[in-house]
Amino acid sequence: MGEQASKHDTFIRAIMGNQQIALDYFRSCLPVYLLDKLDFSTLRQLPDTYVSKELQKSISDIVYACHKADGVGEVKISLLIEHKSYVDKFTPIQIGSYIFSGLLKQISSGEPPSLIIPILLYHGKARWEYKTLSSLFDGLDAELQEFVPNYEYIFHDLGRIPDEQIQALRNKFLAASLLAMKHSVLKSSLNALIPTILTLAGEIDPNLQTSLIVYTFVSSELSEQQIVELIASLPTQIKDTIMSTLDVFVEKGRKEGIENAVRNLIKQSLLTDEQIATALEVTSEYVADLRRQMRQA
Repeated sequence: MGEQASKHDTFIRAIMGNQQIALDYFRSCLPVYLLDKLDFSTLRQLPDTYVSKELQKSISDIVYACHKADGVGEVKISLLIEHKSYVDKFTPIQIGSYIFSGLLKQISSGEPPSLIIPILLYHGKARWEYKTLSSLFDGLDAELQEFVPNYEYIFHDLGRIPDEQIQALRNKFLAASLLAMKHSVLKSSLNALIPTILTLAGEIDPNLQTSLIVYTFVSSELSEQQIVELIASLPTQIKDTIMSTLDVFVEKGRKEGIENAVRNLIKQSLLTDEQIATALEVTSEYVADLRRQMRQA
């Protein structure tokens, strides 16, 4: 998984690991006819993943389960996080592979198979139309079409949803997070929306707020000074929290800068650990530890 994909994946997992946020997200993106069939009072996150090794480079998943509204059986709701930055017409095959991988994992663990409802979350630049598996097979006679596996999935393309509709969500932290994700690939529009995003975030678990702030600033690629100037324009009640997070964020960036410099000197293989440590004002133990990590990678 690339650095950009990892950034998005880490952020989405942080916010969707909160059950209330996940619940409000499902209620906002699932069609009404499905919402009426599910008992969300029984919603719980599962430690399972149904992503096979072949799919790990392109998608990851977050799996929740809840009872059906009629009380008979359980349904798995899988949020599939799309990591590709381009439209892939073969995605329906990958989703089918995911569904069957999940069903196989269920029966291999001795449980009866439960229905899996996949939600494909996409926030790339390119326009992506919903396609089913049958769209890959042109001109099939009706008799042959019967052999194409038939399944649906929920396609949630943030780029197709107006900002105003996202901001109108009842859960304002979820709204802020979805706006940050939607505009993470459009730097100019993201930078203009940062005051709105941070104001919407409001009162929330400090760790979640920190995740949103860091994700937004990293995606914006603003300089430290630009971030400070932007924060100065925000309401007083959220300024302290953001400035505290910014201090941690800046310090993390400085440490990562030193680490990258050490790694580059190690790669050149021209200096000893002691020479690198002296040049960059770190300990030789720190250099030696990074060297071991690079050998094991």
